[in-house]
Amino acid sequence: MTAPPGPIPLSHHRARIAQYLRVIAFPPGSVAARIIDERRPDQDSYDPVRPSLVLWSCAAGNGELEDALPVSAAFDLFDRFLMLHDELAGESAPVVERWGLGQSLNAGDALYAMAFRSLANDAAHPGRRLRTARLVAEAVLGAIEVRDEIARNTLLTRAALQAGAVIAGLSEGAIVAFAKAGSLLETDPAAAVTTLHGFVATEALADFDEVARYVARRAA
Repeated sequence: MTAPPGPIPLSHHRARIAQYLRVIAFPPGSVAARIIDERRPDQDSYDPVRPSLVLWSCAAGNGELEDALPVSAAFDLFDRFLMLHDELAGESAPVVERWGLGQSLNAGDALYAMAFRSLANDAAHPGRRLRTARLVAEAVLGAIEVRDEIARNTLLTRAALQAGAVIAGLSEGAIVAFAKAGSLLETDPAAAVTTLHGFVATEALADFDEVARYVARRAA
C-alpha cells in the first residue's frame, strides 16, 4: 500500500497505535528483531489507515478504545508481515541478500506471531475478542492467497471495520453495515460512506468521509 501525497487521515488514532506498538515491540537482540527494525516502513512506502479504522469504527460505535487498541496493532503487524511476504516472493529481495532466506522467513514468522499475540492481549470482553480474532485470521489467510492488491485490501479493510464494530458490541445489523462499508471502501469510497448513514453520528461520519476521499486519491 503506497501512500499518496498529502496528509493521512485519522492522525490521532495513528499516534495512539504507534505508541502501543512501541510497548509491544519484538524483544531486541535477535536477528529477526534487527530485520523487523530495518524493514520498518516509512510514510512514503506504507499506508497506515487500515489499523486506524479499527479504532475509528470502535469509537463510532461508542466502544472502549483500550479494548480495540491491541486489535489495531495486530492489523499494523499483519500489514507489515504481508509487505515482507511480498518482498520475499519477488525475484530480488534486499532482505534476503543481506540476511539470507531463512532469517528473513523467521522475521516474517515473528511479525505474524506478534500480531496474533496482540489479538489476545488485554481483552475486556473475551467473547468479542475471540470473534474478532477469528474474522481477522480468515481475512489474513485470504490475503495471503490473493495477489491482486485491491482484492487483498478489500478483505483486510472489511475485517478492520468489522472488528471495531464487534469490539464495540454493536448490533448484528450495524456490524454487517460496517463490514459492507469496508468491502466498498477500496472500489467505491462514496458508497462506503453512504452505507454507514444511520449507523454513525455525523461527526464520526465526517471523519470516515475524509478517509474515503483519501482512498479515492490513492486509487487515482
